[in-house]
Amino acid sequence: MRSRTSLLKAMLLVCALLMGYSDLITTNEILQRGMGELNPFMRFTQEWLGEWWLVAKLGLTYLMMWLLWRGKSERQMAYVVAFIATPVYNNLFILAGSN
Repeated sequence: MRSRTSLLKAMLLVCALLMGYSDLITTNEILQRGMGELNPFMRFTQEWLGEWWLVAKLGLTYLMMWLLWRGKSERQMAYVVAFIATPVYNNLFILAGSN
């Protein structure tokens, strides 16, 4: 049972990493098309750090993954992964609407 839990936890962490990376890629594509960031915190980070905002975004993704790894409930981890997928879906809708 423990190895199954560890495998599920590892898969959820990989999904969290993929969602963070997908958010980074889709946000960058939106910015290249001349649109702006909707998240006020990330908009401030982009203005403050310039092109280095990517490092801050990845750092927050890794921090979130570390916090998830320390969590005890796989169900709560799955909820968090689903929640962090919503900006990716939003970005994809924005990109689809801009064509």
